[in-house]
Amino acid sequence: MNHSNSLPWPFLFFLVLAIVLIALAILYAKKRSKDLAEAAQRLGFTFMGNTWRGPMLNSQHKACLLQRTRGRFNNAMMGMSGSLEAILFDYAYQAGRSSISQTIACYSEKVRLPPFAMKPEGIFDRIGDAIVHNDIDFDSHPEFSRRYALKSPDEANTRRLFTPSLLSYLEQIPSETRWNIEASGPNLFIYRAGRTVSAANLSTFLQQTSTIATAIFNSDGLKGSGF
Repeated sequence: MNHSNSLPWPFLFFLVLAIVLIALAILYAKKRSKDLAEAAQRLGFTFMGNTWRGPMLNSQHKACLLQRTRGRFNNAMMGMSGSLEAILFDYAYQAGRSSISQTIACYSEKVRLPPFAMKPEGIFDRIGDAIVHNDIDFDSHPEFSRRYALKSPDEANTRRLFTPSLLSYLEQIPSETRWNIEASGPNLFIYRAGRTVSAANLSTFLQQTSTIATAIFNSDGLKGSGF
């Protein structure tokens, strides 16, 4: 009897498919980096690619995504937006078998923000809060409390930061934008979970996020806070 040494065709098919998909992913990543580098130049930003290693974070608390996960930084660019120092970058991390990527805007000021994480509130957030009661709600602004899950290891200073005027401003942001807003030390991170921003939409993303960052850094709750 002759036994064929050839590999079964289903295996070969999936092997070729995997190679093609990897090649396409590499080409897409290269094109994205090229497009973002050109967009950075138009914005007056310095493109750093994957050489940037991330911001300095407050080691005392782990409120933001960059502290809760171990991921990769890419397509980083640095510049100014109004009076704020800004760094835009792609951040990817593993969650189980899935890789999750998002474009994050990081804004810095010479202040120390209370550590907090704010995101659109979902059903699991409501269930979790019913058990551990860790969502910071504001009776004066039920719409904010309905739309957002706000958590912090420093509730007192976070409540001080989120003044009535800031809460009203955040309530006016369209709910479909679904922003995540997080703070660590002097850094404020704004992004949409699991969503990267194309080069064509980068200017709009910068404008939207810097407007939110300015409102937070201008909060009366930061003046003379001492935290």
